[in-house]
Amino acid sequence: MTTLEIAVVLADATATLRLSGRLDATSAETLAAAVPADPELRRLVLDLGACPFVSSGGIRVIMTQYKRLAPLGGGVELVNVGPQVRRVFELSGLNEILVVREKPREISIEGLPFLSEGVFGEVFRLDDETVVKLYREGLDPAVVEREKRFARAAFVAGIPTAISLDLVTSGGRFGIAYEMLGADSLAGLMRREPDRLDDHARLLAHLARTIHATPADRAVFPDIKADCLGWLAEMAPLFAPADVELLRGKIEAIPDADTCVHFDLHGGNVMIRDGEPVVIDMGDFSRGSPLFDLGLVETIYSPAVGICERVTKLPNDLGADFLTRFLDHYFAGRPDELASFEMDRAFYASLRLLHSIRLLEAIPDFRQQLIGVLRDRLIPAMRAGGVR
Repeated sequence: MTTLEIAVVLADATATLRLSGRLDATSAETLAAAVPADPELRRLVLDLGACPFVSSGGIRVIMTQYKRLAPLGGGVELVNVGPQVRRVFELSGLNEILVVREKPREISIEGLPFLSEGVFGEVFRLDDETVVKLYREGLDPAVVEREKRFARAAFVAGIPTAISLDLVTSGGRFGIAYEMLGADSLAGLMRREPDRLDDHARLLAHLARTIHATPADRAVFPDIKADCLGWLAEMAPLFAPADVELLRGKIEAIPDADTCVHFDLHGGNVMIRDGEPVVIDMGDFSRGSPLFDLGLVETIYSPAVGICERVTKLPNDLGADFLTRFLDHYFAGRPDELASFEMDRAFYASLRLLHSIRLLEAIPDFRQQLIGVLRDRLIPAMRAGGVR
């Protein structure tokens, strides 16, 4: 008889079951009996890190629980799934129905060369052929899974993005390894070569235009305008009702579009390989208006926001110079569009802040800084019709 040991942790409406042993036709009964009968249960998480085999009998039990929880607004998640078990799920189609998270590879970043940094993570060179993007501790691993899925879809669409390899962990941090042969970060080049700032701005502008000319797969990438309205609703208690209404009206007026948006497009997320840009950090990749990306660049480099040095390690004054050059290159030959953007730069800079504020509870000082920037600088500038 197959032995399957199961440890159960029940918290709120979530039951986490850690399986040790094979999940086959015989031991499937053990799993069925171990699932709590709590009527309040909505989410079942099966940790398969120590489960090397799953048979069709085990899949049937998993599907039974899914059919039980889905009508209640819940679901089943399979985490720490090894390659062989994941292959079974792919062949059966289970991975198209349930959340399936791979078992990450453990790495150490001790002694690894640092390449770049953003608000939510850092990039290190893992070896001569690979870089790793590590999110900060405490981030939901589902965000990392989403980035890997988006990176794959963007690569297929023709976006110059790195080939994502495997999921990794380092201590309590999750991340993704990317194949990046001999690459360096654009942010690093900008810091080391400030005399070539115009070349760097032209390169990022060309990359942005390439992304914005690419149709987005509606089945994969979310509508960023709809998401943005959701972020505003979530952040509404932090701001005056009149300010919330101002922001909502401006968001709703952004033109709809079905082209690609990166939404974290700055020098720290662009790697340069053989002189060509390759974009990473695909977790916020979406479909919608290019104005969201242009607003992101404004957020990172504008002196009105003042976070360039903290986020990219590039001095704020150089960041402001870079921003001017980037916009000139992006809108080259389109002066009316540039003038239209410049009339509402404060608003476009606010879009990424709505996204980031809600995710920065682990960095309270930075969170408060961004709330203050939005409330005390950008919103008054929107009302005054300026950016400074």
